[in-house]
Amino acid sequence: MQELKQRADIHDTLNEILNISLMKIPLNDQMDKILRVVLKINWLSLEQKGCIFLADESGVKLKMVAHHNLGESLLSLCSQIDFGQCLCGIAAQQQKLIFRSCVDADHHIVPDGMEPHGHYNMPIVLDGKTLGVLNLYVKHGHQPSKLEQDFLRACSMTMASIIERKKIEERLHTLSYTDELTGISNRRQFMNHLDEIIIESEKRKRMFSLLFIDLDYFKAVNDRYGHDYGDKLLIRVTQRIQQCLRDTDIVARLGGDEFVLILEGISSEDTAQQIAEKLITTISKPYSIDELTLEIGASIGISSFPLHGTHAEGLLRKADHALYAAKESRGKAVISSEYHARASA
Repeated sequence: MQELKQRADIHDTLNEILNISLMKIPLNDQMDKILRVVLKINWLSLEQKGCIFLADESGVKLKMVAHHNLGESLLSLCSQIDFGQCLCGIAAQQQKLIFRSCVDADHHIVPDGMEPHGHYNMPIVLDGKTLGVLNLYVKHGHQPSKLEQDFLRACSMTMASIIERKKIEERLHTLSYTDELTGISNRRQFMNHLDEIIIESEKRKRMFSLLFIDLDYFKAVNDRYGHDYGDKLLIRVTQRIQQCLRDTDIVARLGGDEFVLILEGISSEDTAQQIAEKLITTISKPYSIDELTLEIGASIGISSFPLHGTHAEGLLRKADHALYAAKESRGKAVISSEYHARASA
């Protein structure tokens, strides 16, 4: 009768975990909810304490992303641990369930005031790769059962699927908003940023400028030396642009050799032009790529909110018009109003 009740608890818990997997919440929040569901199973002799670690990008460290009823000292000491360190790290490294009925020599991390207890340390593994560890406290002297271990393995398999699916979703989201070559924002992400900044700037009555950058002579380099060199050159250009910007500025690649920037909180068009001229100078310095020295230039068109428009498409169009004027003589930064004043004269 007791085993039937335990199996029913296992069935209900796994269903709850699957329901959590469908929630549109961050992965760490999902892990926190899963931990609390598992800790409700009292026949595991749990101390109502535990945590979940996820492996970082290096694949050799664990980072604690969810915890319950753990002391501040332990949280500080165990916020990040290496594979092979303490019981959780050993489970991650060996990719097998580690059980201890008491504190022993494998507890490499011993916070002040630690009470006697045991541990289940269940690695979360998929396709031979450790994704994380589920760490549960059990009562001192607890004896494990096959049913408990089977349940934890089922939890691990389910959690592995959740983590992998979430990571795939995150990668797809990143790809849909990021320029694959340079790693900066793409047009879609940039337009979202621009709409948000327009709303915020209207609310706060402040100015920002939009810089439309086109690389001079890039096509000639690309045609002569090939796309591999062209791609490497675009990556280097992106790095140079980023070095000229503040943390609050935004840069995106619209495609080809076109970049666009948002300069927030600037005081005047003169400031925007000074930044644009600095960018032109920086971009135009020679590039050493493999055995070649490559030279290109840049032309920039500038528009400002609210002077040249209060809508995204209008600001982009004004900056594009100014860029067209800048490219007439190449290597210049032209403000939208300058272009229109000259055109109407």
